[in-house]
Amino acid sequence: MMRSWFRVCATAGVMVATTLAAGCGSSGNAELRVVQASPDTGQVNVELNNKTISSDLGYAGSTGYISVSSGTPNLQVIPINSSTPIVNESPTLASSSNTTVIVANYAANVEGLVLSDNNTDPPSGDAQLRVVNAAPGISAADVYFVPSGSSLATIAPIITALGFESASSYETLTAGTYQVFLTVPGTKNAYFSTGQITLTSGQIRTIVALNSTTGGYTSVTLADLN
Repeated sequence: MMRSWFRVCATAGVMVATTLAAGCGSSGNAELRVVQASPDTGQVNVELNNKTISSDLGYAGSTGYISVSSGTPNLQVIPINSSTPIVNESPTLASSSNTTVIVANYAANVEGLVLSDNNTDPPSGDAQLRVVNAAPGISAADVYFVPSGSSLATIAPIITALGFESASSYETLTAGTYQVFLTVPGTKNAYFSTGQITLTSGQIRTIVALNSTTGGYTSVTLADLN
């Protein structure tokens, strides 16, 4: 996982589906996605090289992938009631790469996580799943992928002690229906579960754990491929 610490704020919004000039030495296109996972941060606009690529991006919202030129574009995240960027960074976007920037933590300590996404087809009959802990209330969690018809009590964790603002590796799973649990490390005491998620052959998904606005925890599922 690539990780970049920078001040951020974000929310749901309008996506510009045009290719944007991205910076020095660009050659070919890359895909960029921004997710707003800061529970008490207001709405923001996202700009790339001074062009708005998403407006009013709200909590738990994602821009979806936006095609941009590869290179080192200037990414800015700006609160809608301000002209001052909270994020002002130049991530490296390689040609044909997919990158996700997740806005995480409470507003007083907002940080951005830069993740390199997998856009390579899994083996036939398989899918891949990655989990990101972006819930400020969960300092660490064990992660279980429980196949439909199985019980959490009989399953070992796939990932142990996944820290806040950390992403797991992509795990390869046989296509099918799963329920993902995040639990207190070393126990079966669940912070929350995603409910049933069906993965078909060739799909790649990222699950982002979040604080719920009504208390407790929730998640959003991002489509990385197919």
